[in-house]
Amino acid sequence: MNARTTGARLVRLLPLVALVATGGCFATRNDVRVVQTDVASLRMEMVRNDAQIRADLAQTASSLKTATDSLTVVSARTVSIQGDVRGETRAILQQLLQIQSMLGAGSQALQRLRADMEARNNAPAAVVPPTAGAVPSGTPPAGTDTGVVMNTVGPAQLYENGRAQLTRGSASTARMLFQELLSKYPTSDLAPEAQYYIAASLEREKNIAGADAAYAAVVSKYPTHEKAPNALYKRASLLLQQKNNPEARKLFEEVITRYPQSPEATLAADRIKALP
Repeated sequence: MNARTTGARLVRLLPLVALVATGGCFATRNDVRVVQTDVASLRMEMVRNDAQIRADLAQTASSLKTATDSLTVVSARTVSIQGDVRGETRAILQQLLQIQSMLGAGSQALQRLRADMEARNNAPAAVVPPTAGAVPSGTPPAGTDTGVVMNTVGPAQLYENGRAQLTRGSASTARMLFQELLSKYPTSDLAPEAQYYIAASLEREKNIAGADAAYAAVVSKYPTHEKAPNALYKRASLLLQQKNNPEARKLFEEVITRYPQSPEATLAADRIKALP
């Protein structure tokens, strides 16, 4: 029986209870028994209602605990998935960098091949001594300068020699070779890399201002070249070394904005997260 029914019975019993309390002489024994029976019944109903309420509360508490446990499990799984995604992203980034390294090794091999071909093309032709008394065909008139003029070293040779000097630690010599490449062959496909390695040579010599300007030239002159995002990332890293976090953040954000598909964009995002 619910609380509404119990309330109705209480209302019905009030007159009888009042009659017994105020005028017991007018109440019959039968009336008293009726009141006692109803009171006992009412007590039992109240006890049953209390038990039902407790049971409902217990069930509700159990449901809440189950829901809380489910949320905890879901949260743990979400954290685990996020960790897996981060790990997979790092692995992919490492693979991309390895591929870049492999491509770079292949590119270096091609440059060495180009340098060898240029060296062969620029080598002076072998001179066959003429037979005594014979006048070779095409001999210039007497008094003509017959000195051999060597051809200019090609861009691939300059580039390869510059990389070799940089690897040996001769940053200034390497820079001279790269600058000569830019001066003589400004439209060469090796010009962007020559500019990049000029910046790298300056960075190796701890010339931060010069390196920053040279890296900036890579981005401004060759914005679509594969070295451009790395040059921009290098500029941000140099600023970070100088504790100039606000400007470094701006350049890292520029890397992400201008070159969102590059490995440097992922690295820049990680560096931004680590900034205070």
